[in-house]
Formats: sequence, C-alpha cells, structure tokens
Amino acid sequence: MRDTPEALHDLRVADARWHAVLAATRDAIIAIDGDARITLFNAAAELMFGYRADQVLGRNVNQLMPPPYRDEHDEYLRRYRRTGEAHAIGRIRNVQGRRATGEVFPIELSVTEFHLGKMPFYTAIIREVSERQALVDSLRSERDFAECLIDAAPVIVLVLDEKGRIVRFNRFLECVSGRRLESVRGGDWVSTFVAPRDQRRIRTLQARNRAERIVRNQLCAIVTADGHERQIVWSSNVLSRAGGVPRGYLCIGEDVTDHLSAECELRELEQARQERERLAEIGAFTAKIVHDLGSPLAALSLQTQLILRRAQRGEFQPVAPVEGPAERIQQTLSRLSKLVRELSEFAHDQRPQLQTLSLRPLLRSCVELWTPLAADRGISLRLAEMGTPPRVRADEAMIRRVLDNLIKNALESIEEETGEVIVSAFTSDSGMAGIAVEDSGSGGRAGFDAFGMFESTKANGRGIGLFVAKQMIEAHGGRIEHAPRAGGGTVFRVWLPA
Repeated sequence: MRDTPEALHDLRVADARWHAVLAATRDAIIAIDGDARITLFNAAAELMFGYRADQVLGRNVNQLMPPPYRDEHDEYLRRYRRTGEAHAIGRIRNVQGRRATGEVFPIELSVTEFHLGKMPFYTAIIREVSERQALVDSLRSERDFAECLIDAAPVIVLVLDEKGRIVRFNRFLECVSGRRLESVRGGDWVSTFVAPRDQRRIRTLQARNRAERIVRNQLCAIVTADGHERQIVWSSNVLSRAGGVPRGYLCIGEDVTDHLSAECELRELEQARQERERLAEIGAFTAKIVHDLGSPLAALSLQTQLILRRAQRGEFQPVAPVEGPAERIQQTLSRLSKLVRELSEFAHDQRPQLQTLSLRPLLRSCVELWTPLAADRGISLRLAEMGTPPRVRADEAMIRRVLDNLIKNALESIEEETGEVIVSAFTSDSGMAGIAVEDSGSGGRAGFDAFGMFESTKANGRGIGLFVAKQMIEAHGGRIEHAPRAGGGTVFRVWLPA
C-alpha cells in the first residue's frame, strides 16, 4: 500500500498530460462507444463543429454528419460488429461533417478501434480540409476552364511525348481530321497523320525542335480519315521536366487550306485580269505600230521607186546616185526590225524559268558588254565594290535584258563626255536582293512615268523597254523603281527575292 500514493500521482500526471494533449491538438478528436454515443469531444472538436462538449456527450455521433452519412452510420456499425467488415476503420477518408449551424464542410477522417474489457470504442481524428478542398476545387475549375478553351480554340492543339507519340489533341483536330483521339492515342504522330511526302522533313524538324526548343511557321499536309489532305502551318515548343529534360512537345497548328485555295483562286483571277489588260494594250500598241510603220514604209517605197527609175534609165555608173537611197533603205529597214522586235517582247508571256543565280558574275558580264560603247562616248561605266552579293532565284535571260535596258538608257541619258554610270548590288533590311544602276545624266522630267507604256524622254524613244522590264521583274515577285540621284542624274533600283 506504500506505492498507492505514488501510483495515484502517476495516474493524475498521465491524465493531466492526456487532457493537455487533447486541449492543444488542432485536430478534432471524438470517441464513441459501441452504440455510437459520443464519449469524448475535445476543444478542437468544439471549435470545428460549434457544439460545447456537454451538448453532445452521450448523444449519437450522427448529429455531426450530413445525409447520407447520418442515415447510414448506425447500420454500418451493426454490420461491422456482425461481419467484421470495415469500411472506415483503419483508413483515412475524405467525407463531410455538419456544424451546429447546419453548414456542411469537407473533412479528412481517420478512425481507430480499441476495447475496454469487452466493450468496443472508436476514436476519430478529424481534420478540416475546407481550404485544401477550396484550392483543389479552384485548380479543378481552372483545369476545366483551360480544357474548354483548348477545345473551343479554332486552331489545332496537339501534345506529343518525347518520342513523338500522340498524348492528346483538341476537338478542332478531331473535326479537321475526322479521327477520334481514343482511336490514335499512343500512335506515332508522323506516320499516322502526316502526308507521306512530308514525313521525312517533319522528322528532321522534330530533331531540330529538340535542339532549338522552338520551331515556328512550318507548313505540312496532314491526311484526314477520308484520305483528303489539309494544309497546316505548325509552331511547336519543347515541354521540359525539371532540369530541362524534354518530356514532349506542344504543337499549335493553323489550318490554312481554304486560305491557300483562296489565294490560288485570286492569283488565277489576277492573271486573267492581266491577260485581258495585255490584250487591250496589245491592241493599242498594234495600232501605234501600224501608224509608226506607215511613214517608214512610204519612205521605203519612194526610195525604191527612185532606184528603179534610175536603173531603168541605165544610170548605174557612177554608183553615187544609187548609194544614198540604198543607205536610207537600210536605215529604214533597221528601224522596222527594231519595232517588230519590241512588239515581240511586249506580247511575249513573261513567265520566268527560275534558277539560282549569283549576282556578281551576272553584273560583271553586263558591265563588260557595254564598256566599249561607254568608252567610245567618254563615259565611265564601272561595277561598284561589294561584299558577298546575295544569290537569287531568277530567269538569267530576263534579268540580263532588264540590266541591258537600264545600262543602255543610262548611257544614252548622258550628253557630256565626263559622265559616269555605276552598277551595284546589295541586300535590304527585309532580306530582298537589290541591284542599282545610277547615272549622272539629265534625269527625268517632272511627272514623267518612266514605266508607262509609250512614255520616253528620248526623241526617238518608243517607251516600251522599261514597260517590259517592269513586267519581267514583277513576274519574279520583285519590283523596280527609280528616283533622282544626289548630285544629278537618276537611280534605278531592282528588288528581287533573295
């Protein structure tokens, strides 16, 4: 009996420690007996549920539950005692609690069983997870909203894994391709969707995507379920794990099939319009040629008649009386030949045969061709120093004809023997290849359209050369322009796609 006071002291200390733990813990702790009556309800449970302990001790724990848990709990306990089959005991479950105010809130519930003698008791540790559930709901809502945005987007959204296999794509691609995600998920993207002629190029782009991380504006055709092709412009970005290790690709595609078809139709309409305008211009041009040919032909006829009359009179010696008329006939025929040649160039369909050209040798060849004529007139014709000139896709014969026309016009515009003509090449900020021909001549008059049909500053000019040159350059997708040169003269610039 000497140990009894000490034992009582130890019991009081243990009881005080137990009550201190119950009071300090932030989780609600509730114990019930085998009949579901509450035997323990700590301070945290009071704060969580809004009841004082004396209001719930001895009452059924189901008053802390919303339906359907309230209606099912008693039967659950009876079934557990009868069968030993546990649904909540020994597990952590996410369920709902009910406050004294009637508010239902999410909780995390952990239940354990213990016995005092033969009587079973159950202890529940309850943690309110309202904030966590609100965060989960918010994230789920954001995810659902993002899913709706992706499915509603009028572009293709495609996700591939690191090996190029299909992870998911949106409803737009399903509509465009006629293929359901479920039927192709996990399949190789390239072999499943990409047109055979583009497959090798797209696999090369995938390798480049891994290295450069981003690939933009790449056109390729995909094959739909019914065998048709759709033209798609793709941009893609690498999706990375922590540490930068690639985990897949996010690809965005724009269906440009209808746009390209409309562009093609517009080009055909524009070509038809240009052809109609060409026919109208040919009619006007032909009328002018007929007019221009009338006077030379009349003169040729008169000179021929004169030679015939003198020949009939036997005036063959000396030759001088016949020589002058014969020379004039030759000059007139040369003029007629030139008119016919210009008509042929104008009427010809300016459709370039493209090849890759280096501008340096082309410009040097043109300058060398005209250098003797320039030297005879005392004019300096030279090719300006340049770095590495751009390469262009162009029809060499057409570009030579344009350059010959520009250089010839530049030489003819210089009346003094001290003039100069400079030919140069360069690259613009936009990446276009540029060619310049500048002269120190008299320049054009105000309001003069250098590229207009039949427009010319030369006394005997017909205004066809630059008109045809403009057609040739525009057929390459380029442009030609002119401007006054600083210090006097004119600069003609030709722009071609590099």
